[in-house]
Amino acid sequence: MSKKELLDREKIDEFVNAQLSAPVSLLRELVDYGVDLIDRCGQAGGSLSDLVVTGHFFKHAVSMLDSVEILLSRGAVFASGVSARSMLEAYMYLEWLLNADTDNRARHFYVWHLRQKREWARRVIPGTDENKRFQTHLNTMSYMNDPAKRAAIEVEGMKQDADLTNILTNANNKPINDQFDNRKTRAFDVPWYRPTGPQFIGDIAKNLSLKSEYNFFYSQFSDITHAGAFDKHIRSDGKAVIFEPIRSPEGIDTVVNVVATLAFRVFRLIINKYFPSELQTFNQNYITQWRSRFLSVPKVRITESKKT
Repeated sequence: MSKKELLDREKIDEFVNAQLSAPVSLLRELVDYGVDLIDRCGQAGGSLSDLVVTGHFFKHAVSMLDSVEILLSRGAVFASGVSARSMLEAYMYLEWLLNADTDNRARHFYVWHLRQKREWARRVIPGTDENKRFQTHLNTMSYMNDPAKRAAIEVEGMKQDADLTNILTNANNKPINDQFDNRKTRAFDVPWYRPTGPQFIGDIAKNLSLKSEYNFFYSQFSDITHAGAFDKHIRSDGKAVIFEPIRSPEGIDTVVNVVATLAFRVFRLIINKYFPSELQTFNQNYITQWRSRFLSVPKVRITESKKT
C-alpha cells in the first residue's frame, strides 16, 4: 500500500462531503443544542453538585460529542471511538449521580478531584511520600536540575498543598476526605465513586441496567482507546498482509447511532433535572426532528477494490 492509500485526505474529505454530510450535520446540531443547555444551566447558577453535574460531566459529554463530529467530518471514524468511549463513560456517571443521593455523590467526586491535585503538588515537595515515589521521574526533568526553578516549583507546590488541604479538611469535605484516606490502596486513591457503593464502572452499569451498553460499546471502544484493535489496522487477503487506511468511513453508522443515542439520553437527564417543564417538548422534538435522521445513517462498506 502506498503512502497516499494509507492517508488520502482529499479523497476521504470528498467522500464525506458528498455522501455523509447529513449525519455529520446532525451531530453538529446536537452539539449546538448541548452548548445551549450548558449555557442555560450556567446562567441559573447552583450548588456544588450542580457544578459537578453540568459544569463537569455534562460539559464533558458535549465536548466529546463535538470531538466525534470533528473526526467524522474528516472521515476518521476509527479514531472517533476514543471520544465515543469517553462520552459513554460521562453518561454513565451522570446517570449514577442523578439516580440518587446526588449531593453526596457529587461531593465525593469533588473531594477526589482535589486529592488528585494535591497528589501532584506533593510530588515536588521534598520529604513527602509522594515526592519519594516520584523522585525518579523528577530527576529526568531538566528544569528540576536548575536550583532556582526547582526552588520556585517547590514553593508553589507547598502553597497548593496548604490551600488544598484547607479545603479538604473543612467541615463539608473532611468526612469524605477521611473515607478516601481509609480506603487508599497502596499509594493510590480508589475511584471517586467507590465509597458510595460501586467498586468499578461495570458495577455502575449493572446498577443502572446499562450492562448491555457497557459490555458491547464500552469494551469495543476501549480496544481502540488502549491500542488493542489489531484487526482495524491490519488484514490479510491470503497472499499478503495489508495495512488498513488510517481514515475510513466504514462504521460511521454505528458511531453516529451510539453518540446520538447518548446525546439524547444525556439531554433528557439534564432537562429532567433542571428544566422539567420542557421535557415533553424535548421528547416531541426528538420524534419530529431527530429520530429518523440518526436511525437512517447509511452503512458504508469498503470492498476489496477499495470502491464504495
